[in-house]
Amino acid sequence: MFLTMAPLLLATAATPDPAWQSLWEQCRNETAAELRLACYDALGREAERSGTLSPQNDNAATGGTFQLGREADSGDMTLTRMLADGNTLVISCASNITHLRLTLSEPWAGESVTSQLDGVTVSDSWFIRNRGLLLESGRGLPAIDALKRWIGHRELVLNGADGHTLRIDLAGLGDALAPLRQQCHW
Repeated sequence: MFLTMAPLLLATAATPDPAWQSLWEQCRNETAAELRLACYDALGREAERSGTLSPQNDNAATGGTFQLGREADSGDMTLTRMLADGNTLVISCASNITHLRLTLSEPWAGESVTSQLDGVTVSDSWFIRNRGLLLESGRGLPAIDALKRWIGHRELVLNGADGHTLRIDLAGLGDALAPLRQQCHW
């Protein structure tokens, strides 16, 4: 089952609401990966807006743990980490190709992204897509190279030209990536 954000929703609600469960099922049944991800993002934003997701929750305040999902029919894997600011790090192995993305709760301002690992500038390339709601570091070898660089580091910081900063906690990334690395043969 491919329910990347469902554990987060269910963990923060005292009793699951059948209406929300139905909406999560609709997202899960979406066949196109990008539409499925957009569906989950929209549900997450609505849940946060309506108070279903509490910002006081420990995972929301500090960034959640990595969650691994597997597509039942294709076997494709997706590793996600919900960040403290509502953004989501998404690493996937789809058709044996590694993808590295960051879905944003608010559009990225500007046309450039610079990155730092533990305070040291690195040359990761980020592409701004989907009207600024998706940052994509790449797919295939560029994504693999970036992920290998990140393993063992504490924090990735993305900076925009307007001074906007996104912080991504990398703790536990190496262990969390193991099944995805095996699936994508790297």
